Amino acid sequence: MDDSSLPPLTDEPLPDPVRDEVERLLAEDQTRMGDVYRLGREGQSSAAIAQALGVDTTGFVSNYKSAIAALLDGEVPRSPTLSAQAASRARAWLKKPELSAELRDRLNELHATLQVHSEDPTARSVEDSQAKQRTAEAEQSRTPGIYVYTLPHYLRYPYEPESGRTLLKVGRSERDTYERAYTQGRITALPEDPILLRVYPVTAGDTAIVEAEFHSWLTDADHERSRSLRGGSEWFLTSTKFLDRIARSRDLDIRAVTEFEAGE
Repeated sequence: MDDSSLPPLTDEPLPDPVRDEVERLLAEDQTRMGDVYRLGREGQSSAAIAQALGVDTTGFVSNYKSAIAALLDGEVPRSPTLSAQAASRARAWLKKPELSAELRDRLNELHATLQVHSEDPTARSVEDSQAKQRTAEAEQSRTPGIYVYTLPHYLRYPYEPESGRTLLKVGRSERDTYERAYTQGRITALPEDPILLRVYPVTAGDTAIVEAEFHSWLTDADHERSRSLRGGSEWFLTSTKFLDRIARSRDLDIRAVTEFEAGE
């Protein structure tokens, strides 16, 4: 994932008190963004951070560093999805009553800029094409396991804004999952092609058992199944962070395909 940025919001750095305020918010953040910030502040490399968080690629670490740079330095990510996610964090922070007036003004300006870029149709088209290509490449491996899909819209606009959770399709495959996802998409008239976020490889023959365990964990945690889609019983209101935690409990490898985190 290209984590380069557009020109910064302003050439003026944040005043030290305001920057300290942003760093405090990042240090207290309990999402993956906070994890990446804290581990990075300890001097850990992107590879070490990915290993500590149990993911097999550093791409998602770079994505979070891009979002952190947006909040700290006003650097707008080129990726519309990352811009949308950074805008969502700025919007959440704006609800905090204890913010200084200076930080509130900065966040309002940053949020507006990020939101505009996140809705750029050309940038979205390029990003979606890249995600579809990565999805197709991963599916061609036909690796038995648990596959996690979502729609681009659900990445950029979490279905449950307050918690950050969004709709993810968590299902098993022991065959060509692209054919399976494509067929299901046609049947249920999904408005976008689904993109693949995660693959958790499982020994062939065990996928049904492991899928049932994933679904049981999700149900027990009240990450409810969506009743708004006709796509079967595999859509859950959840996050990749929670799914990765389930995978680690079973010592499954975590393969990040499209390196965006979905739902916090």
